[in-house]
Amino acid sequence: MTSREHRLPGYVELAELGAGAQGEVVLARHESGGGPVAIKYLAADLLSDTAARNVFRDEAVMLKRVNDLHVARLLDYLESPWGAAIVLEAVPGRSLRRVLDEHDGPLAPEAALTTLKGSLLGLGAAHAAGVVHRDYKPANVLVQDDGQSKLIDFGIAVLTGQAGQAGTPSYMSPEQWAGEPATPATDIYAATCVFVECVTGERPFRGTTLAELKTAHTTRPAPLEQVPEPLHPLVRRGLAKRPSDRVWNAYEFVRELEAIAVRTYGAGWERRGLIALGAVAATVATAVPLALLGLAPGVSSTAVGAAASGLAKAGIPVSKGFLAKAGGAKGAASLGAVGAGAVMAAWFFWPGPSVGGTSTTAVHAYFTKPGVLLGQANMPAAETPYIDFKYTLSPARAKAGTEVRLVERFRGRTPEGVYYPPGGGRQCFGEGTSSPKTHFYKWSIGLGSGFEGSQALAFYRMPPVKRNDIPQKTTDAVVLPAGSEKTGEHQPFVQAECATMSSWTTTYRIVLPERAQLPPGKYLVTPRVPMKITTALREETAIPPESAGATIDGTLPMLEILDG
Repeated sequence: MTSREHRLPGYVELAELGAGAQGEVVLARHESGGGPVAIKYLAADLLSDTAARNVFRDEAVMLKRVNDLHVARLLDYLESPWGAAIVLEAVPGRSLRRVLDEHDGPLAPEAALTTLKGSLLGLGAAHAAGVVHRDYKPANVLVQDDGQSKLIDFGIAVLTGQAGQAGTPSYMSPEQWAGEPATPATDIYAATCVFVECVTGERPFRGTTLAELKTAHTTRPAPLEQVPEPLHPLVRRGLAKRPSDRVWNAYEFVRELEAIAVRTYGAGWERRGLIALGAVAATVATAVPLALLGLAPGVSSTAVGAAASGLAKAGIPVSKGFLAKAGGAKGAASLGAVGAGAVMAAWFFWPGPSVGGTSTTAVHAYFTKPGVLLGQANMPAAETPYIDFKYTLSPARAKAGTEVRLVERFRGRTPEGVYYPPGGGRQCFGEGTSSPKTHFYKWSIGLGSGFEGSQALAFYRMPPVKRNDIPQKTTDAVVLPAGSEKTGEHQPFVQAECATMSSWTTTYRIVLPERAQLPPGKYLVTPRVPMKITTALREETAIPPESAGATIDGTLPMLEILDG
């Protein structure tokens, strides 16, 4: 352990996050203010060990080379007579190891694919910087409430081509067992091992001794019995015994993964996977407590438990099967700035028979082929511009003459000044930059002016509209004037996203008219008519939104107008 005199000066410790032979990790905040960080200290008894210091320093050097959303970011490395410390961003998540152990069973295929894709993107960024992780395993992946993941612990990482027999035996490639040079294919082998564990609930190769594990990894064929048949090509290629038979480019493997996933599970596979993975992860306590981060906690494991209890009382079984089915249902999809853990609590809870209650739902708008919209042939689907709406309507049961309030929380991602080269990755030219490699684009939901804007609400009668349908026509709506107020507008350009990340809240208020104008019954309510992507422009040319795979998923809030 690290004694107090070997602590980083000027930091106040908030919690211990973990400890091991090399040292410990604590959550801390600088006494002058600012956000929390994770500090990894080299153990006090290793400070005089030159080799141990060099290994610790090398980890920081490797991390400094990698800057990607899917890798925990290095903030600083400090070394002096008081000790040695690696300062990292504090990631509010829990290890994939804990998620798999506490879930007790395989993940839904879409969730497993989502995990693999996030891992490959993080590894791809490391490989682009010439770094091979060498110790990719579930314990070194942090899963956040929104289902996104970050890669951590570059403690035994090396530059491509360096040799050595290091790693975690259950996930070591044949070349690692032989002490041969590490390459990007080494990490892809480990990532595929973890993928098999996610999708089957078991590690692909097992043994009670190192000799048995070595034999399994170096001689036995990839186990495919429990892997869904459409995913066999991914597993065969990722677990090929010879590095030359695997994919060396992680981004290329991502493209293969996406093609198979879309063909097998449909265009919305990744969104469903994030929802399912986030729902599972939200039941596991975070390694970095959100309350200590000073962030809005969203839905804690307790809240998710309460949501599950509410679903069970409503006659909906909540089990491993439910979490798997969540990937196939048109549930309230709210990704990006809104966590998938919150989606679990956003399922529709209908109030009692009296006036009152709240309807909470979400809508997610995006493109499955964003490269068509941006004029970027190599743009991956995961980089799509998107808009999230999270709705809260109250009261959800009301009579004529009652004031109804609809709160719309808007979150959006608008990539700009960005170019996606053929080899994968992206080049960020920055906000407002004009480049021959980039194109101006614009898209919108609804007809764009008049009653569809901020001065009205539309009411779609149910039936014929089904609960999980999002209205696509204007003729079915009763449109009424409403007051509105926008607050909390923020539109910063985020360099790490190479996009403007917008957010604001609009509150709509309307007094329900007499029954002749809006008869008693159930209605879906929206401030946008129709609730679909109606406009798409690249430069000054209009393109059919469907050509870019324009998609809207989710549900709208429901209002029941009572008779009398």
